[in-house]
Formats: sequence, C-alpha cells, structure tokens
Amino acid sequence: MRNACSPLLALALLALPALGGCNKQRYELDTKSPANAGRVEIVLTVDKTGNGDISLTFEHLAPPQHIDESLSAYVVWVESAGKDAHKLGVLRYKPKKRTGELEATYSQDKMKIIVTLEEDTNVDAPTGARVLEAEVVAPKP
Repeated sequence: MRNACSPLLALALLALPALGGCNKQRYELDTKSPANAGRVEIVLTVDKTGNGDISLTFEHLAPPQHIDESLSAYVVWVESAGKDAHKLGVLRYKPKKRTGELEATYSQDKMKIIVTLEEDTNVDAPTGARVLEAEVVAPKP
C-alpha cells in the first residue's frame, strides 16, 4: 500500500503551488555547451501588488575566457510573447568560485530566460552562444 500512496502524495505536493498560496517559483537547470557542467537556480517572486523579482544563481560555471579568449561575460536576456529579447543584465561572475549571480525585475507572466556568452557586455541583442534557454512561468500574486 505504501507504493500506491507515494505517487498520490507526490502529485498532491506538485499541485500545491497551483492553489494560489505560493508567490515564489523555483527552477533548477543545467547549462549547455559550450558551458557544460554549469548549474543554475532561477527564482521568481511576486509581491501582493504584482511586482516581480527574478534571481539567477549559477554554480560550476567556466570562466568565459577559458571557453574562448575573445569572450568576456555571460549576459542574461528575457524574451516574451513574440517580442525580441531584451537584456536583463550581465551576470556578476566570480572566477575563483566559478559562480555568478543576477537579480532583476520582470513584468511578464510567461517568458524565456536566455543566457549567452558575449565578447562585449554592451550588446543590444543576444549574439553569442546560448548556454541556457529556459521557459519560466511567474507565480501569481
């Protein structure tokens, strides 16, 4: 009987955020080539007024210059509802720890988070290799 209850319990726990009491959504993902072995946690929060914050925390992320000498940074973009991607910011990268962080605000309910390796941090569109593409859904206020 224990085996029959376990799937039901798991299903019930997965359904809890859909009940409306949760105002935080968390995603844990892996980066892809050429930044293999990286891990990222994306956390979206929303307050009662509908203002949203997004936090990206990376671990085991190779220094851009180790992937290619011409690269200088990881840049984070957001794309939504058929609109062109716009820059959320440049990842604050710590080479000794091989970690990176970015905190920003958002206003869309559904969006694609894109992280690229770029030669220049002043780019206006994602032109470098995409090491992360993740569809995320914001929590309800």
